This record gives sequence, structure tokens and C-alpha cells, in this order.
Amino acid sequence: MKILGIDTTTDILSLAIVESKKIIFDYMVSTPEITHSSMLVLSLREIMKITRVNINELGGIAVSIGPGSFTGLRVGLATAKGLAFSLSIPIIGVNSLDAYALRWNELPGILCPIIKARQDDYYFTFFKKEKNNDRLIRLEDYQCLDWMSINRIFDKYNEKIFVFGEGLGEVISDNQTKYFKEDKVVLVVREQEPPGARNIALMGQERLLQNKEDDVYKISPFYIKKSAAEQKRKELKIRQKDINQDD
Repeated sequence: MKILGIDTTTDILSLAIVESKKIIFDYMVSTPEITHSSMLVLSLREIMKITRVNINELGGIAVSIGPGSFTGLRVGLATAKGLAFSLSIPIIGVNSLDAYALRWNELPGILCPIIKARQDDYYFTFFKKEKNNDRLIRLEDYQCLDWMSINRIFDKYNEKIFVFGEGLGEVISDNQTKYFKEDKVVLVVREQEPPGARNIALMGQERLLQNKEDDVYKISPFYIKKSAAEQKRKELKIRQKDINQDD
């Protein structure tokens, strides 16, 4: 069964198809000046033509649902839902931080994937491999905090912590690494790409084998933090309420 993976977590567009845990293609392109909505369908069509994969061969679609770019996630999910509905195939939403952790599940310690949010905040959580198997256990809730707050959570654990993900370059360039113990926290600097459609597809394939597909009508982006527009609307309502009370 061929599974299409779509990852629009960041400004890097990532597409992949896997079959029986083998990668048929893995495509990634960074074009910040061009929106995902302009590139996604066109890129998918061209890649499938090159690899000679017919769209009707797809047995399911796995898509990143967040956390990540609010606009990017909506574009990726809308495309995935449209394809799943038109082809009458299952859709699976995959958490972006879970997919990040899958890439580095062989590291001997606690895994801390991060994704840059707005301003100085980062989406993150912590994982640890379960004893006697490769299954990852999440140790913390999905959260969105600044680097100093994340650093305080590091102190809870005695094991080595591996930090990786999109936005790590900013942590280093802003000299925020001086606040943690270097012998305890390891920055995987070369891993600053998005979670990747390949990992999204592999996790989706595993979920499909367990008959854990999502409802195409109900699946939605996973937001830890409200979008800027939603936050502004909330602040306006609060101000308006205060004004009405003063009157």
C-alpha cells in the first residue's frame, strides 16, 4: 500500500511516498518567497509523473497537523482532505513533534524536538524510548514556551537530553545556549529541517495498519498557541468588554 506524506509544518515543503516502509520518493524544497498553496499540488503532480506513480495507487494520505506554521498547516491539511475525499482513501493526521522524534529515536537519551513559533517561543515536548522496544513514550505535554522556560524543564531530568528541530539555529545565534549544562544537553545542530513527509508517511502507514484512520470531515490542525489573528480578536473582545463596563 502506497502512502503519501505531506509536511507543511515550516516554510519548507516536504512530500514523500512510502510503501511497506520503503521510500519511493522523498522531496523537499525551500522557497520562502513562494507559498505552499502555489507549489504543493504542482510539485506533487510533477514528482508523481517522474516516479511513474499513479495517484489512484495511493492507499492513504498522512499529513502533518501541527504544531507549526498556522497558514502552512491549513494549506497542507486542505490538500490532503481534498485528495482523500476525492480518492475515497483514509487520511491520517500526524503530530509534527512526534514525527521529529521518529527521526532520532536511536539516540541514547531523552529527545526534545522543537519547532519555532512566534517571537521567542518554541513548540516542544520530550520523549524517551520504552525499555526493550523502539516505542517512544512522551514525557511532557505539547507546549509552547520561551527558551529559558524550556531550559528550566531540562533540570527535571538526570539523563542526557538531545535537542533538535527547526529554529535551533536561532537559539545558537542568540547565544541562549549559555544557560544550560553542556554535559547534559546536546544540540543536534545539523537537524534543522522540518519533521519531513517521509516520517509523516511512515507514521501514517503504521496507524493505518492498526486501523486508526481519522475522520476526513473532523480532522483539523493541532494548535498549541492561538494564531495572531485569533489572539487579536480575543484581545479586542476583552478591551470592548472593559469599555462597556466603564460605561
